[in-house]
Amino acid sequence: MEMLYQISVSVLVTLLLASLFLFLLFKVRQIRSRRDVQSAHFNSISRIWLGLLILAFGLNTIIQFHTAVSYIIGALFIILGAYNIWHFNAARKYFKGNLPIEEEAWEEFERKQRQSGK
Repeated sequence: MEMLYQISVSVLVTLLLASLFLFLLFKVRQIRSRRDVQSAHFNSISRIWLGLLILAFGLNTIIQFHTAVSYIIGALFIILGAYNIWHFNAARKYFKGNLPIEEEAWEEFERKQRQSGK
């Protein structure tokens, strides 16, 4: 039983660190992007990773601390993280569908910039 506890805590901490890293990675990609739809797409992906981080934190709280307060707080974090994942996954799908439209508009804009520059 003790080994299962250690493995579950190790997996959750690894998930916490990985989701934090990926959240920061996609936030940097969002900030560095010059395109609006692409920036919103990266924002939605980063928020999905943030939701996973919150969810894993709630699970970790419930597993490590066995008090009524930690169960309530852990459940709130799990609900908040799951809602965050669900909501921003829908946003990600929406913006992913608009990426080709923005790509065409961006290419046309750059083509006009090159023609006016010559």
